Amino acid sequence: MYTQLGDHLKLAFAGNTVSLYSGSDELLSCLRMRADDKFALRNGALDCVMKTYAITVRGLKEAGDAAPTVDVAPDFANRLRKNMTKLDKWAKKEAIECYRLYDADLPDYKAAIDRYRDFLVIQEYAAPKTIAPEKARRRLLDMVRAAIAVTGVDANKVVLKTREKQKGNNQYQKLSGAAHTMTVQEYGVTLEVNLYDYLDTGLFLDHRYTRRLIGEKAAGKDVLNLFAYTGSASVHAAVGGARSTTTVDMSKTYLAWAERNMKLNGMVGRQHQFEQADCLQWIEQSDQQFDLIFVDPPTFSNSKRMQTTFDVQRDHIDLLLALKARLRPGGEIIFSNNKRHFKMDLERLADAGLNAENMSKRSIPEDFARNPHIHNCWIIQHQDVVA
Repeated sequence: MYTQLGDHLKLAFAGNTVSLYSGSDELLSCLRMRADDKFALRNGALDCVMKTYAITVRGLKEAGDAAPTVDVAPDFANRLRKNMTKLDKWAKKEAIECYRLYDADLPDYKAAIDRYRDFLVIQEYAAPKTIAPEKARRRLLDMVRAAIAVTGVDANKVVLKTREKQKGNNQYQKLSGAAHTMTVQEYGVTLEVNLYDYLDTGLFLDHRYTRRLIGEKAAGKDVLNLFAYTGSASVHAAVGGARSTTTVDMSKTYLAWAERNMKLNGMVGRQHQFEQADCLQWIEQSDQQFDLIFVDPPTFSNSKRMQTTFDVQRDHIDLLLALKARLRPGGEIIFSNNKRHFKMDLERLADAGLNAENMSKRSIPEDFARNPHIHNCWIIQHQDVVA
């Protein structure tokens, strides 16, 4: 609002002087005008400031006979426009309604921008401490304004979040109680997302190709989905013709979400089971057999509901050996995680009679091509099947 006020003053009142009284010096900086005078004042107990400006048209760009427009974050706007030209066509061809448009492509504009139908979710990455907070704030506001202008998305459909390094299950904690859910399409599957209440929306966009692969492999098979989150992989399996699906997660909230996702696609019945449990304990206690197992564990977890901590680098072989007992002959484990520089212990895996194929490059979709380390993904089978 303050930036737009500054634009309007330059357009309508050039050559005049204006004094503005505000409780926020930071917001006044968004006017993009240089103050000639500054007075510290108080409004009751509130510290305020009044600044006086000589209004000039500096910062405006004439476009032929059209009205002047503000050139906000032009480098960012140009990059976003270029990305949109490519990715909007790709997404339409892929039959998907949610995808990443921008991911910190430029060092001065550190954010991820995702499209969910006619909504934008802008996740600001926390600025380094070397950047003044006022400067980081102005860049963020410029980025939001430019994104609205380039995409044409209604300002009321822009969701802004700050993404910092999360510990434990913080990324799954509620941010608000807006309960604003909507459905999106992904390769013919309908999925529910929530853009406001959590840091993540209920759908990991970078795993899109993996979910499609699961759907393609699932026909006639018994499928297990561990650390299932909102069960989107289970839904792809069910829509792909799975004989049964078993969805396991510790969160009652996310299991209920997974059930809603199933119902949205008409997948109901006893063949689709939802288990609220510590996934590691559940594997040890289960005697079921599966043809296809998808497991996407956290990088690290010390949840109070788990008996022990879990570190994906340290514990991945123990996890996979436990899953081997649940895997039928000829079956496959699709193992994924988000740890950068993860190294699969191929020697121990081979000693256990398992073979692993790294399919990370194939599993990363076009909208995440700039970030080849966003996740890694492996297909694991019994050695006698591969031989």
